[in-house]
Amino acid sequence: MLIVWGKRTYGAVYKVGDTSVKTVFGHLWYLPLFPMSSHYVDGKTGASFELNGMNGRSVLCGYMRVWLPLVFVSFLMSFQADHSGVKMFSGLAMFLLAALVIGSYVFDKKVVSPSTVQVRSMMKRHFGVAVDPYECLTSLQMEIDERMRAHSAGSLDAFWYKNLLNSPSAQPEIVELAVLRARCDQHDKPLQQLALRKLPGARTVA
Repeated sequence: MLIVWGKRTYGAVYKVGDTSVKTVFGHLWYLPLFPMSSHYVDGKTGASFELNGMNGRSVLCGYMRVWLPLVFVSFLMSFQADHSGVKMFSGLAMFLLAALVIGSYVFDKKVVSPSTVQVRSMMKRHFGVAVDPYECLTSLQMEIDERMRAHSAGSLDAFWYKNLLNSPSAQPEIVELAVLRARCDQHDKPLQQLALRKLPGARTVA
């Protein structure tokens, strides 16, 4: 008997533009069994950036969106029974399962924070893929520094992004690069707060 197994992505969440967070699962017969790693995945180019941790929502949705429909089918078969109690229980179970699967898509669209959308949209404008450097396992600081050098006439100071974030007169496009570069310094919490305050319309930082 042919056994289909391997790795596959499931649980698309946090979609911004064409890029969403997905989790690679080990699967058997395309049924997700165990999560391995979470990634930003661009739907058009297939570009993938591994996250610096497992995304819990993606893992949960990966399981729910595959396994719950299978459970739904089993209750649908039970719904054909003549016993009224079994019929009622199966009907309620199917309603709940359908609500959970549909809700996983609706809920996800409503809870993506504005700051996340703004940072990832800036990355899309400058680098063609909507990721947040703060969440990426591999640092993107070299790519961002190189882009900044193209805008700079002289040599680039090692802390150019910190200086620009504190400058009241910097050009918006340059400030965007400074924000993106600051997001690479994942362990500097005060810097992250400063960078997010520089986003358009930002008043407070969560």
